[in-house]
Amino acid sequence: MDDNEIQIVSPVGDDFIICPRCKTVNPGQSNFCLNCGTRLRGHVPGKSRWRWPILFLVVLVVALFYFYHRTGPTAPLNSIVKTQRSEAVPAVKSAEKTILQPPPPAKDKTITAAVSEKTIKIPAGLVVFKDITGRVINEMPAAVVAGGWVALPRRVCLGASSWIFKLREDRQVNIVGGMIGDDDPVGLWRIEEDLALESPELYPWSVDESVAWLSLGESNELQPVAPRHTVERGYFIEAEFVPVVDDMGLMIQNERVVGWSFGDFAAGGYLWSGDEGGYLRAEIQVDDFYHTTFAGGREEAILLALAMPVGDYSELERLEALAGAFRYEPRLSLEDTPERLSSAAVVKNIRILVAHVLKTGASREVADIFDPRILSAAGDAALLLDVAQATVQAYGFEEAVGLTESVLPALHTANRQEAQQLKEFFSLLYRDWINTLLQDGDLQTAWQVYRRASSHLPDDAAIHLQAVELALAEDNWQEAQRLLEMRSYPRSLDDKIKNLQAQIARLKGREGKIVINFTPGTRLIPVEAVVNHNVRQKFVVDTGASMVTIPRVTARQLDLVFDERTPLRKVNTAGGIQYAPEVTLASITIEGWTVSNIKALVLDLPEQDAWGLLGLNFLHRFRMDMNTEEGVLLLAPR
Repeated sequence: MDDNEIQIVSPVGDDFIICPRCKTVNPGQSNFCLNCGTRLRGHVPGKSRWRWPILFLVVLVVALFYFYHRTGPTAPLNSIVKTQRSEAVPAVKSAEKTILQPPPPAKDKTITAAVSEKTIKIPAGLVVFKDITGRVINEMPAAVVAGGWVALPRRVCLGASSWIFKLREDRQVNIVGGMIGDDDPVGLWRIEEDLALESPELYPWSVDESVAWLSLGESNELQPVAPRHTVERGYFIEAEFVPVVDDMGLMIQNERVVGWSFGDFAAGGYLWSGDEGGYLRAEIQVDDFYHTTFAGGREEAILLALAMPVGDYSELERLEALAGAFRYEPRLSLEDTPERLSSAAVVKNIRILVAHVLKTGASREVADIFDPRILSAAGDAALLLDVAQATVQAYGFEEAVGLTESVLPALHTANRQEAQQLKEFFSLLYRDWINTLLQDGDLQTAWQVYRRASSHLPDDAAIHLQAVELALAEDNWQEAQRLLEMRSYPRSLDDKIKNLQAQIARLKGREGKIVINFTPGTRLIPVEAVVNHNVRQKFVVDTGASMVTIPRVTARQLDLVFDERTPLRKVNTAGGIQYAPEVTLASITIEGWTVSNIKALVLDLPEQDAWGLLGLNFLHRFRMDMNTEEGVLLLAPR
């Protein structure tokens, strides 16, 4: 009851009490001030024959005041009041209340309770919270106190840009501002200032008085409760209660509200420690609360991305907006973050979009959206694999490996299977990169990548075996064998190891021999040699030719002179019989092996005038071992 609404003044009589707070004259037997409700702990008796007329006048004024507010525009449209005298309980006597659930369409919901002979009327409704896109994100019941104030847990309010208090379906008002500290778990919020509802007074909790709890649910009685383990939390005192309070309700002390319980919305109870209800003023607006706790953060960016209409934006555009949200820092703690805005839920949506976009062949576009900052903030191993694979297709192994190396330190996956999958993928990236370089013959770069890979994955046996392959590619069987014997290997690599051991054995068997490789299954065995230590010449190994031949152009490069004294040899060729000059070559060198003083014919082969033949006069200097299936000819010196 607000002091501005009524002032009760009575002449001084024989038996009266003056309220120490508002100075109102009250009947001598009063326990509480009829004007402001202050407990009257004592009384000052007086003697006057006007005592009963004054008392009658006071009661009449109070009755008229109550009737006016009960039927006037500011009172709840419906109040079912049950007044009864019950057995006493500590500080608060048992009460009966009526809750209209659901409220009739044309009436407000009002909870009423009778304490002693005074009725407490509590307007109740539903607070609806909407985000910036207009989507309802939370709803919770609330009771109005002190004319227009409702208490709400902080976590229920987070992320909402508009708060609406519904008294009934066709009557709703906005919550505009309130009182809450930076770390307060609960705030007290004011509905629109021009609306005042008849509601119980709000006073700070007194540690010296007992407390009763009034449920907003089905219970019709006040229940005595005792707070314990109290902790100051801004305007409130957080407490546990005995017996346990596990539903929404109000804490009542001396017929006034002194606290709240929020059931599943917030554990325990919260006792008011601020000013009396009549002195409350909003200190922060709802808009300001939204901007200081939510706006400009990751969660708001996710909301806006999720709200993009499918028909108006392509999957690539929505993917870019959703992934871009991870460039912002989160504003909410993990426990306060709604499920649909959690990293796990958002990453799930992102992966679906990535899969759809990649099916259109847009690997480069996907790779361009993600960078180490986004992937590190997302913290998801599976998303990293998706993006790395797209990066391989768009920019190659080097870019994909660099991206993965940058993100891996930020991933702290507790899933052992996921961690192993990520490690295997990283290893595969390196191995595929090295194999590509091997196929291209770029052994120098391949060794550099191997050293980089082994530094990141020193225990990876598969990567270690690639060093063996690189040594074999350089025909260094000694280094290959040393590397292979350095460590033990899992059984899954047995086939790989046997293959490498066979390659080492073959390479080892070629030591001290000329190794000529050719296309398996063909009779044409090409080889390149150096003639007279300075002219490179391509030959074909021909076991059917008795002598080595060189083309005329090579003879001129060697400055060989022919005259009438130069012997001629008769040669049967595909073009007929020819006479070819016979010369002596100082040397023919193949893979470091040199044969000196070799007789050769100067002859241009039909349709192959740049080639020579390695005939039997050269080949007889070696033991020949040919494997046509593998395409290898070994020449061991005799």
